Amino acid sequence: MVLRIIFSIFIASFLAALASVFLGYEDQAKYVAAPALVFSGWAAIGHLLTLDDDAPGEWSNPEGSKPFWRKSMFELILKFLVFASVGIIFYA
Repeated sequence: MVLRIIFSIFIASFLAALASVFLGYEDQAKYVAAPALVFSGWAAIGHLLTLDDDAPGEWSNPEGSKPFWRKSMFELILKFLVFASVGIIFYA
């Protein structure tokens, strides 16, 4: 439930900021995009800090599964791409 709420806030913030940019309100878009930047950064940095748990043989991956590790790395890259794209679109 909490994940849905956070994801909804991210999407609403991102879309509202995108609309603000297209309508010519670039300064206001930075304020509206702040929740999207915070939540995407939180997800990316949080995943990076706990990445060692997903390594083969560690806490979240005791069986040593390589596909689990690759999936975690893919998710990390995707989260950082979203974080970087929000930052570049609205703050660069």
